[in-house]
Parts: sequence; structure tokens; C-alpha cells
Amino acid sequence: MERRTFLQALGAATVATGLPLKAKEADGVGRITLLHTNDTHSRIEPFGPGSGNLTGRGGMARRATLAKQIRKSTPNVLLLDAGDVFQGTPYFNQYKGLVDYKLMSMCGYDAGTLGNHDFDNGVEGLAAAMSEAKFPFLNCNLDTKGAPALAAHLRPWIVKAFPGIKVGITGCIIDFKGLVSPRNHVGVDWRDPYESIRPVVKHLREKEKVDLVVVLSHLGYDLSGFAPDDLNLAKQVPGIDVIIGGHTHTFMEAPVKVPNALGETEIFQVGFGGVNLGRMDFAVRGGVKVASMGMAVPVLA
Repeated sequence: MERRTFLQALGAATVATGLPLKAKEADGVGRITLLHTNDTHSRIEPFGPGSGNLTGRGGMARRATLAKQIRKSTPNVLLLDAGDVFQGTPYFNQYKGLVDYKLMSMCGYDAGTLGNHDFDNGVEGLAAAMSEAKFPFLNCNLDTKGAPALAAHLRPWIVKAFPGIKVGITGCIIDFKGLVSPRNHVGVDWRDPYESIRPVVKHLREKEKVDLVVVLSHLGYDLSGFAPDDLNLAKQVPGIDVIIGGHTHTFMEAPVKVPNALGETEIFQVGFGGVNLGRMDFAVRGGVKVASMGMAVPVLA
């Protein structure tokens, strides 16, 4: 939807970083801003010299500042992550993910999901790092009955309520086969994400009465039919409003809208390494999306 249409749907807006931040409440309209990252891969500091067009981009401190600025001028904000927080710099080698989750908590993340690389230090190592997080981890397609230490940190879904809008959030992960060594997911089994997410979406819609359903997906954007992916998730599980994706490190400038039996699902992914912060703004009325827009905001000095 074009920016002009979005602003008309909301009534009025103050604009910063190229997107509407404040809006005059229209009758019955609820509003939410989703900020998101994916595949940050222990990139605590900005990319250094010799990193091509990524040189000088990213960094946790800059991301935290940007999110703080948006929260200050925007009433209803959620900061979310789509997995693969671990692996990629010496910070992971040294701290095994503890520093990543601790800093994400300081940034004010509201929820995250797991990616395949988050298992690189095994189930016990992952659970130990998760103990540093002050936000919930969401996943509905892992069977963790054999790994109680990890199960204690996972939830199938959460609901976040704001004036005029309720948001239901769940998460899913790609198949471990060929990506995660069996010794690194002992006691944890993968299940089909489409079959796992359908009852969660139904519950969020019918029982929790949410206005917006968000999936934090670490399936990948487009796997060309070789495995479940975000494009097919949007088609096969109607009722999802937003898929915040990861795994494939896909640089997208704006969300892609995928039509399905119940309307459309918006999919967005913003590369890797924390060089961009995704932003999506939604207006809903009576559980129906009436306006939306989004963009990738560069994380710069």
C-alpha cells in the first residue's frame, strides 16, 4: 500500500526515518509497528574495513539507538528476531551466545525464535545462553520433550496487547537434516511447520481473538520446493498476516505480499549481520488489516 493511502487510513502521521510514526487515532483503528532482525550472527560490532558495501554498517549499539528513537516517537512497537543470532564472529567463539542474548535484552527485544546455527553449541549450551535473555523464545514445530532444559525456555505462542490491537506471535524453524549435527540437537525433534502452525493460528484467531498474527520464521524465503519455506507457508496456512523471515539472508527493501485463501500474507527479511532493521507498520480495524507499509532501515553511524 502506498504511503499516502496508509496515512489516509490512519488519519494523520508524523514521519521519521521515512515511515509514519505517530497517528491520530481513527475510530476503531488499532496500530502496531514491528521492528525486526534476522541472522545477526554474533555481529556485535559494525562490519570492519574490507567488508565491501557492508563496511561500517550494523552494530548492536547503533541498532539499540535506532530502536530507542523509534519507540520514543511511536506508541505501539514490538522488536522481534527471526533466529540465527549465534555463529559468525569471535564473540560467539568466546561467549557462546550469552553476550548476544544479554545485549538483545538490553536493546529491548520483545520476542525471538531459534535458527539452525543457534544449536551450534548443543542443546545445553543453547539453554544456558537463553537464560541470559529477558524476552521469550517462540517455536511451535520442535518436539522438546527429550530436552527439558531447552523446553523450559520455549513457548509456542504469545499475545501482546496494545490499545486497539492484539498481536499473536509464534515461531518455526527449518529441518535440522544437513544443517545441525545430531549431537547438537539431542532430545529435540523437528516437525512439519505447516502442520504445526495451523492449529496455533486457529487458536490465536478464535480463542485469543488477536487482530494480527505474526510468524517468526527461520525456514528461508524461497527454497524452490525442496523444503518448506516462507512463500509456501503463506500460501498453505491462511490466516497469517506477517511472516518475519530468516535463514536465507535475503535482502529485501520492502515486504512481499502473497495472496491466499483468506486474503494475503506479508513476508519480510532484511539480509544478515544486523546491517538493516526491518520496519513494518500496520493499521487494523475489527481484526482486519486496513493499511500497511514497510521498509528496511539501514543501521549506520
